Amino acid sequence: MSTRRIRRRRTVAALAAVLVATLGSATACGSSGSGEPVGPSPTTTGTQSPSASGTPTASGTPTAAGKSKPVFIIYYLWWDHSHWTSHLGASYPTAATTDPLPATLNSSSCGTSSDYKGDQLTDVSQGLTYDQSKYPTILNDVREAAATGATGFAVNWVGTGTAEQTTSSAADDQRLAYVFRAVQAVNQAGTPFKIILDYQSSAKMLSMSQFYGDFSYFLKTYGTSPYLDHTYSSKPEVIMSGTWKYSDSDIAYISTDFRPRMYLIGDEKPSSWDAARAEYLDGTSYYFSSQNPYTNPASFAQLTAFAKTVRSVKNPDGSTKTWLAPFTPGYNATLLYGTPTCVPRDDGQTMHRIYDGNLATEPDGWTLISWNEISEGSYIVPLTRYGDLYTDTLADIIRTGR
Repeated sequence: MSTRRIRRRRTVAALAAVLVATLGSATACGSSGSGEPVGPSPTTTGTQSPSASGTPTASGTPTAAGKSKPVFIIYYLWWDHSHWTSHLGASYPTAATTDPLPATLNSSSCGTSSDYKGDQLTDVSQGLTYDQSKYPTILNDVREAAATGATGFAVNWVGTGTAEQTTSSAADDQRLAYVFRAVQAVNQAGTPFKIILDYQSSAKMLSMSQFYGDFSYFLKTYGTSPYLDHTYSSKPEVIMSGTWKYSDSDIAYISTDFRPRMYLIGDEKPSSWDAARAEYLDGTSYYFSSQNPYTNPASFAQLTAFAKTVRSVKNPDGSTKTWLAPFTPGYNATLLYGTPTCVPRDDGQTMHRIYDGNLATEPDGWTLISWNEISEGSYIVPLTRYGDLYTDTLADIIRTGR
């Protein structure tokens, strides 16, 4: 604990000392000096071979039993200059030599207040250089995430809804292409790192035609990429965020069209999992971003029961359904939603506590919420407030399994 605090103070102090000198650099967070490419490179195609036993393999965290379990970090694509300014509010001094922290927090990372009208954030990228419209930023994210030992990113993406879209059809299409390019570069440099699609179907309800068009495009463009993860299936693995919001008939429609070509992982809650989900999904994750190990210790037993229920029905091929357990560094969306809900970070102890508690679910893998959900305060990407404290914490968990 004390070591992490010392590292945090040194990191933040170091950041403060060099920020002014580094403003105007190509990217945030110390990314490579390579320039932004004109466009994405063609997708490298191929398939990942399973292990000799026929079971796909993956790197990840050792459990108490010593087995390796993959960790996928949920990765959002929406941070660019305009997204920063819209969330910091009109009164935030973006022209300052050094960008001040937009809000004050107490020692546990709660107790939030801001003097800037319209501000929704508690942290900031110096010079607003954390900008995913630029390839070097995404390349640096992939490098830093891979360095923790994580298995890969669960990339949150939604397209235009047409099978004919291209990598230049929309900002998210271009950024998704950047992620695949960056993962290719990191793998070629010798560090394994993979991609799961985390389809962005939660923020707003999507039509079935949107699912059809986007999934068709994704399969056509990336379906045979060697940088897709195949821990659970030889097919592309897809988490569909917010499936608990959709009807059973919607899930059946998506499954009928795409389950033969995709391994469909839902995003369900204990209250939403029913016979139809069991019939049409290959497993589920749970986006439990505000799990509080201090005030809600019963959540560990509830998730353990949920995981058991999910596994009680087999997939059509006889395999056991996949259960991906969540863990987070904390949660603070006080300014974003105007609600008092806050899960304290406690210098990394919260991440350890949630991970340790959810080990009881015997997960097939983990989803860390998140790399860069900065607005909801569940991020670990190194910015001004915490430096690399939480990427270090994740690396500790992956190395030790607790």
